[in-house]
Amino acid sequence: MTANILLTALILSAGNSDSAMSHNRLEKMLADGDGKWIAQVFRRNPDEVLGFVDHYLEGGLKMIEEGGSADEAAESFRAGLKFAEWANDAFKENIFGEYAAAFGSWSPNEQKQFRRGQAEFRAGRAVKDDFAAALAHYERSLSLAEPLGDQWGAAMAYAKIADCRMQLEDYAGAMAAGMKAAELNGRLRLRAAHVKARLICGQAHAKLGKPSAGRGHLRIAWESLHDADDVTLRVEVLEAYCVALEAAGDSQRAAELRAAGVRSTTEE
Repeated sequence: MTANILLTALILSAGNSDSAMSHNRLEKMLADGDGKWIAQVFRRNPDEVLGFVDHYLEGGLKMIEEGGSADEAAESFRAGLKFAEWANDAFKENIFGEYAAAFGSWSPNEQKQFRRGQAEFRAGRAVKDDFAAALAHYERSLSLAEPLGDQWGAAMAYAKIADCRMQLEDYAGAMAAGMKAAELNGRLRLRAAHVKARLICGQAHAKLGKPSAGRGHLRIAWESLHDADDVTLRVEVLEAYCVALEAAGDSQRAAELRAAGVRSTTEE
């Protein structure tokens, strides 16, 4: 099996061949040495880049776990790393390459540690309304993911830790975890997760009696939203931002944003 056929077979969902992010399309660019083209595609589709790269990384790890060829798994890891390096180029970052390189560097025990981190995250989600129990799972997930260089896993864990700490009224802890989630999700170009993390930071400031201090987080969240995003989230971000503006003495700007926000949601 050639490397190109192997890598294509590893894709869980290749998508429409007409899509800008088609694996077949971008693999051909990579094989032809057209990396700058790949960077341009990534720059136009930032939300999809990490998932695109991760297909090769998770695909290679799955091959190892199922007793497949270590050499073929390594080829998948290398392809993921090459795409990640073009993502670094697209976004003037290094986090994509670091994340991708981690997979190929792990020992068998570290590969199992990665899976344990994922299992702890799933266990936290399964607990649902027991926020203290969920928090313990998410913190264990974080402690397993971070040392491995699993920045995506760490970003997800920090976001859930922030959620749980908000529910448990540990607002300082929620803000600290939210800021870490915002940093990582922003660097990974996971826009929706970044918006939610910034929202938590703003809400935590408000709960601590300093609503105007969260203004910067909420401005970033508001300006990062798209018209097609969930209306409930948009309204929640807008109201939190307006409250922060009012607390800072900018009631006029808050009124303008509320008026514009109401129009945009009712026009849908």
